[in-house]
Amino acid sequence: MNKRIFFLAIFFAFSTLLAQKQHPKDYFGSPLDIPLVYAGNFCELRPNHFHGGLDIKTQNKQGYNVYATAEGYISCIRTSSYGYGKVLYITHPNGYTTVYAHLQKFAPSIEKYVKERQYLLEKYEVELEPKPEDFPVKKGDLIALSGNTGGSAGPHLHYEIRDTATGNAYNPLLFGYPNEDDVAPLVYKVVAYPLEESSAIEGKQVPKELILAKDKASYTTAKIQAQGKIGIGIQAIDKMTGTYNTYGVYKVTMSVNGKINFSYTFDELVNGEDPYLNTFIDYPLYVQKGTRVQLLYKKPYNKLSIYSQADKEGVIEIEEGLTYWITVEVEDFNHNTAIITIPIEGKKEVITQKFPEKEGTPLVASRDNMYKTDQATVFFPENTFFADTYIQVAQIGDTLSIKAPVQPLQKQYNIVFTPTQYTESELPYVCIASVKGKGKKYYQSTYRRDNILSGRVKTFGKFVLTTDKQAPTLKALNFSKEKNNIANLEQLKVSVKDDFSGIGKYSATINGKWILMEYEHKENLLFFTLSDKYFTTDEEYIFELTVTDKVGNESVLSIPLVYKPESQEKKN
Repeated sequence: MNKRIFFLAIFFAFSTLLAQKQHPKDYFGSPLDIPLVYAGNFCELRPNHFHGGLDIKTQNKQGYNVYATAEGYISCIRTSSYGYGKVLYITHPNGYTTVYAHLQKFAPSIEKYVKERQYLLEKYEVELEPKPEDFPVKKGDLIALSGNTGGSAGPHLHYEIRDTATGNAYNPLLFGYPNEDDVAPLVYKVVAYPLEESSAIEGKQVPKELILAKDKASYTTAKIQAQGKIGIGIQAIDKMTGTYNTYGVYKVTMSVNGKINFSYTFDELVNGEDPYLNTFIDYPLYVQKGTRVQLLYKKPYNKLSIYSQADKEGVIEIEEGLTYWITVEVEDFNHNTAIITIPIEGKKEVITQKFPEKEGTPLVASRDNMYKTDQATVFFPENTFFADTYIQVAQIGDTLSIKAPVQPLQKQYNIVFTPTQYTESELPYVCIASVKGKGKKYYQSTYRRDNILSGRVKTFGKFVLTTDKQAPTLKALNFSKEKNNIANLEQLKVSVKDDFSGIGKYSATINGKWILMEYEHKENLLFFTLSDKYFTTDEEYIFELTVTDKVGNESVLSIPLVYKPESQEKKN
């Protein structure tokens, strides 16, 4: 039996033995050697996704040691300018995988392994799957330094615990991580929703924000009159002792006249369910005001697995002449609880404001739908929408207008333009743009085939064709043609900006040989670490950087370099 087969046999035998042990409290250690304070918690509501782990503060600094929290092996390494940035995955023999994201750099042996492959492939963004025997780790082994790479908004360590077999993420607090907290969640809004044609709240078929009174952790709304089937939504956040951060709530339970009819808990996030986040909130309100109200009723197309009890999907049926006491308990992980009481009187009234009239052409969500104008085609693949809707597609001058009731989409749809107003020399610079506000244009990813331009979008609105002939702007920050001695530098830094479509691709060489540059989009910065290359005093070097925007405009920066340590300069 060779070494690899023996390692795998032992590893997976141990995995099978321990796989049934759920949420061990003493198995995983700390990934950092500083106190664990959280900037974000599990399943916080983020744009288009639930937060999959804990964001651990690093005192607004980078470079803290990051440790393996248990024995196992490094099973995946990714580097990206976006998303998780530099990230490591460790597979453990008890059936779990831990994730460490937004890293500044990897431990030396791992960093060497990654850079060798980046130079071999001549690209920064890579996804690597080492063999189990390549990087076995023990609990407490150094694996990386903390950072701020990718989509991070500030220095921190993003940490997850997943089920290795399914990819489902678990709440790391279930595994015994510290969570000092004696502060109850805060409730900011309570909203009532009429849900069918015979429903109304105070005689109107529009969402109604309820007047809210607070006494410590108890909240009471003013009594409302309603009829038919209604739903409730809340805007709530959590706080923790000793920090100013805000967090997502852990558990919400709603009772009607003392009987539980709806509950959800954020213990586990099933792999692939992120798209349903926008069915979990009042999406039109989020689009209009940026406010996330969590719905305490389940829409038919909401497939989230977080619900432990959902009698009648959380819908409350209000009958004439009856009084209802709705109680909502909002908990954090330490069971600090805010309680909301909502009195409702069942009363039929003349409906003075009805649901908005439906405008446009009916669209069946479960099939493909295509619409054509004089200059464009719009194609919605099946299940682009969560439910059947109405759509309006029109060409108004040079503008393609796509309207529908405000709603989330499951996936992108396609828009295709066949322009006739551009000359052959202009076509390479033409792209699709969305039009917002008072006519401001924003680049949309555009694919060109001959004279056909297409894009994939996930929003409604107005779209036009426009041109982008402006190449990116490049500026060397810590070196120049005059100050080109690199002996005392650690990195070559270049500012890179584009005024419209954004940076598409880049490549750099020294004396014609490819070098690894990293793109920090938050700072509009490209940098090369000089220790990647061996420099000598008797050779001259030419640094050349080529940057192309997403339309294809190209800029080139070329600067000669010399390597003269201070001691040699004095001799000269």
